[in-house]
Amino acid sequence: MIRLAKRFDIIDYPNHRKIHTTPTPLLGGVAIFAAFTIVLFVHVSMVVFLKNFITGSASFSPELLFYANNTTHITNQIFAIVGGGLIIAIVGITDDIRGLSIWLRLLAEIAVAFLMVWMGFKPEIFLPEITTWIISIFWIVGITNAFNLLDGADGLAGGVGIISALILAGIMFFGNQPLIALCLLTIAAAIGGFIRYNLPPARIFMGSTGSMFIGYILSITTILATFTIDNACTNYVIVLPVVVMSMPLYDTLSVIFLRSIRKVSLTKGDLNHLVHRLMRAGFSQRKAVYTMYLISLTVGISGIFLIWTTTVQSIVVLSLVGVLLVGIFFFEYFLTKQNHRAVKLSTGKHGLSSAPP
Repeated sequence: MIRLAKRFDIIDYPNHRKIHTTPTPLLGGVAIFAAFTIVLFVHVSMVVFLKNFITGSASFSPELLFYANNTTHITNQIFAIVGGGLIIAIVGITDDIRGLSIWLRLLAEIAVAFLMVWMGFKPEIFLPEITTWIISIFWIVGITNAFNLLDGADGLAGGVGIISALILAGIMFFGNQPLIALCLLTIAAAIGGFIRYNLPPARIFMGSTGSMFIGYILSITTILATFTIDNACTNYVIVLPVVVMSMPLYDTLSVIFLRSIRKVSLTKGDLNHLVHRLMRAGFSQRKAVYTMYLISLTVGISGIFLIWTTTVQSIVVLSLVGVLLVGIFFFEYFLTKQNHRAVKLSTGKHGLSSAPP
């Protein structure tokens, strides 16, 4: 993909809204999409091909027997997931090559979300049908965009995607939902193969293709499975995916908040995402990215406890996650303020130095 992007000049060139200084190939997302799709199709093909052999033997695991006995249903679900992902990938590739307005991308995401919900990808919960539809569409579009917006530094969206996918995959295994665990482990592995080329300094970017596709897969898998997890002690487990992916959601909501109070268009890109704010506060790009990995891992692990907690304990866990996110807000605020004070001193305001800010 690096060679292909260079050959056809599919390159992300630096500008005032980006932090990289070297023209970098795009199309990393194509590799992620291809790896995910090929692995799933090969897996399903093998299970379908060996169906009679698997069902006729008692030596295989319950998960594989489940696959073999439900091949038609599972195959339809995987084709639907990959089909929606293909549309997202096409939109992403078009944006990477030609550039699309945010409204066109949003319209395409809403169309895909509506199609997936219409095909049955929505949680079975106590709310009215129309409310479930609205929540599902908002969730798919919201997480898809959250990861797209998160991709503002080398390795950031990919690393957070791996962390979120692995935590959710573990939960799905615990909840005896092997199909969803398979999808999550596959997307984690696909990103893992890519991220070695994307860590600072990046040799290739995933582009909109990769970031949108990762967000789409995480949103679809959580819509399909998390709400029906077995052995959960309370109904609070339904907010588990929100907790696991609260870091990208926090980043998106904080940017919306900052743009709103500054009366800047919500559709206009800027350098006010969490990773950019950490860098302005004095972090290097690598340290800012690793700090956000740590945040994502911490809140993700906290969410796992919702499986076993009682109602009171669940409220405590959710409160702690909320306090953590508020703490991050104040941490970056005071860190930025301290850094600005240091910059003023270094500019020679008090005759101490003539160094540039």
